[in-house]
Amino acid sequence: MADIVFHSMAGSSYLWSMMQIAHEKGVSYELRELALNSPEHLALHPFGKMPILQHGDVHIYESLAIAHYIDRAFDGPALQPADARGQANMLRWISIVNAYVFPVMNRFFKERVAKPSWGFETDAEFVENAIPQLIKQVSLIDAAAAQGGFLAGGRLTLADCFLFPNFLFFGRTPEGARMIAEAPHAKRWLDRMTSRVSYIESPMRPVFEQLGPVPAS
Repeated sequence: MADIVFHSMAGSSYLWSMMQIAHEKGVSYELRELALNSPEHLALHPFGKMPILQHGDVHIYESLAIAHYIDRAFDGPALQPADARGQANMLRWISIVNAYVFPVMNRFFKERVAKPSWGFETDAEFVENAIPQLIKQVSLIDAAAAQGGFLAGGRLTLADCFLFPNFLFFGRTPEGARMIAEAPHAKRWLDRMTSRVSYIESPMRPVFEQLGPVPAS
């Protein structure tokens, strides 16, 4: 029996982040798929988001709370800095991902890659307006990775796992591939993350690899 259960749609980027955190912590998990906004889903998360963590009779929703719980409830390598400054830096990066990176990078990938593959028209206005935001985000990631190799210091923390799926798939767009190639520290960070066992053994990996080469711009 797995240590924990994730209730979610299989393609959720936040689910992938939580799975990576569990893997890095050495916590086994299973996925129980939910239908979006079904009665079962809304009973577990009143705002209809994913994933939800189940640990015995404990149910937790909201990814920051889930990540914190996994790190504190189980033995294994610490995924949060012990000092106040390091903790604040990690939380700042998680906030950046949640508030700025996810809404832009996630949708940018969908507009540039997913929608065309499904036969839908790309929102050209969104793509154009997103470019300055994406340049700023990649620059900040590059600067953070230059300091210690990871977002919040010299070792992996929860913050890296929050960013990883977004940055990985963003790099599958023509614009993302160019921006990452021009940001050497961010590129090394991404290479470092994709070499970890938590990615190699992740359900995210086959989904990513099925995308094939970066499409032409």
